Amino acid sequence: MTASVPEPAGTPGRLVLVTGADASSLGRLGRAIGERLGSSVVVDGQVLDAMLVEAAQGDSGGELTAVGLIRRQLLRWSAGLALAETYLIEGYDVVVVDRVEGDRLEDYLDLAAPAPVHLVVVGTGIDPSTPGWGLWVTTPPDTDDAESLAGTAAEVVERLAESVVDTATTD
Repeated sequence: MTASVPEPAGTPGRLVLVTGADASSLGRLGRAIGERLGSSVVVDGQVLDAMLVEAAQGDSGGELTAVGLIRRQLLRWSAGLALAETYLIEGYDVVVVDRVEGDRLEDYLDLAAPAPVHLVVVGTGIDPSTPGWGLWVTTPPDTDDAESLAGTAAEVVERLAESVVDTATTD
């Protein structure tokens, strides 16, 4: 018996990265954005990180070394982008929610290349060395206030065209 593989959807979805200093509130905003985009998937970096079970590493009480932390971060980003690509090919929009600041933003975009990324930065408290690419939301929504969250998500979706970062030119 041969299983047939369905053809991918005609138009790939959009990849949206929502980032900022407060990772805990980003998940709610990412979900609210995804709900407004329609057929979408939300990939939460904190959830991917929590899925990792590993033996204690490093030299001080089981804490990861700086190299170990960077390696773990790159692994999380790669896993999130691989998951995103699976849904993008099928035509879903994918909202990736993760804390990607400072010079690490360019590293993330290099991993996402060559796909364009819709970058949404919740700018309060973010590392000042973060490049000014994408759409910056300077006032984060009150994630406990449904109206505030919905308003910010609606604004982001309305202005999504302003958020595009061409990963081929970020170097």
